[in-house]
Amino acid sequence: MTNLAFRSFTTLGYVGAALLIAFVAVLALTSLGDDSSGLQAAETATPAPSRISVGPGGDVGSISEGIEAAGIGGTVEVHAGVYDEFVRITQAVTIRPAGDGDVWVDRDCADGAAIHVYSGSGVTIRGIGVRNTGGSGLLVGDSGDASPPDHVTLDGLTIENFNCSDARFQANAGIAVWQAACCQTITNNTITYRTSGEQRGHGNGIWFKSTDEEPSGGGHYIAGNTITGGWDGIGGESEWAVHGSFDRSTVIENNTVVDCWDDGIQVEGGNVDIRITGNVISGCGTGVAFAPTLTGPLYIIRNVVRDLQTGLYDNLFCFKTGHDEPGAVFLAENVCDSEGDGLMQTNSGLPTIVSRANCFRVSRYVIRLGGAIPGGTAFEGDTMWTSDPERFIAWGGKEFEDLASLQTATGQEMTGSETPDCPVTLD
Repeated sequence: MTNLAFRSFTTLGYVGAALLIAFVAVLALTSLGDDSSGLQAAETATPAPSRISVGPGGDVGSISEGIEAAGIGGTVEVHAGVYDEFVRITQAVTIRPAGDGDVWVDRDCADGAAIHVYSGSGVTIRGIGVRNTGGSGLLVGDSGDASPPDHVTLDGLTIENFNCSDARFQANAGIAVWQAACCQTITNNTITYRTSGEQRGHGNGIWFKSTDEEPSGGGHYIAGNTITGGWDGIGGESEWAVHGSFDRSTVIENNTVVDCWDDGIQVEGGNVDIRITGNVISGCGTGVAFAPTLTGPLYIIRNVVRDLQTGLYDNLFCFKTGHDEPGAVFLAENVCDSEGDGLMQTNSGLPTIVSRANCFRVSRYVIRLGGAIPGGTAFEGDTMWTSDPERFIAWGGKEFEDLASLQTATGQEMTGSETPDCPVTLD
């Protein structure tokens, strides 16, 4: 119609062209009108998503009944109260509080999870509480023959006292994502291993599983969560699969992890375009663990690791590396301010590490890399300090007592500085 209108301006003049365009528009509307009754019938036949209220004065008495009544795409609004039930979700649904007080799903330490997102695309759960579970607090995936859930959003939840028996099973997590599909969003949740007594134990705060045989596809977003206690704050498996743990294209940012027994954040697997940014980790045995990184690139940028406590395996270091895999790791603008070591190699072999503008202020080795250094490794502009006069840097199996001797022998850290004063603070 555009070309026809253009020719009209040149042959019929502006008035004729306007009439021609109007005529074509009338024909289009007439054609649409011929089918309008069918469109109206189709619209009439599509029901609006249901909204079901649960609890005292609601439409139904339990969350499970509410999900069934709401149907696909429906919303379940839960009135204040304590609900002792196992909630299984197999369809797209939104679950949220009704707004009249706290909502708790309390399992009294019964086996398994409190809520299981078994299948369905686009499940959203916001603002409710889960406590006292024998297994994980909330499980996504582990779907058997069903299609694993994708695009699940878990936001603003409070999860307490999961893995009641302290079983040595990291999937007994606050939130466990077990071979689910892509694009899981886990944001702004408060996950606490124990509300009283010893915080450290087994079971991660957030745990992912992905394998080469059943990859998740990645695309996950884990942000703004506060995790206290347990094993790893945020971690997963399989560590030796290219598609393991978070698989690929995942962002883990602005989380706070406190008092975990092992790794604050564990990213071990393929690590294809995984980004760890703006997190604060304290009281754990290790800050960020990336041994191995099979493929990369892995980006660890502007995180703060401080005030660590010795972990179950006597680990006490800000960053853990190791294994001679080809992946590349970019370490930039992080602050490591703690007792123990800064960057520690725990396994034979190393990935390629590019380190820029980090601040290490420790009580043992600033950098401890004992094996052969891969090509492409580059350390530059880091600030380094240890309170131990006998240890500073171990590089490629050699000890260096000060920065000048490292620079002379290796050409690394030519713009680095040996001082306890960090040029940046990321509180």
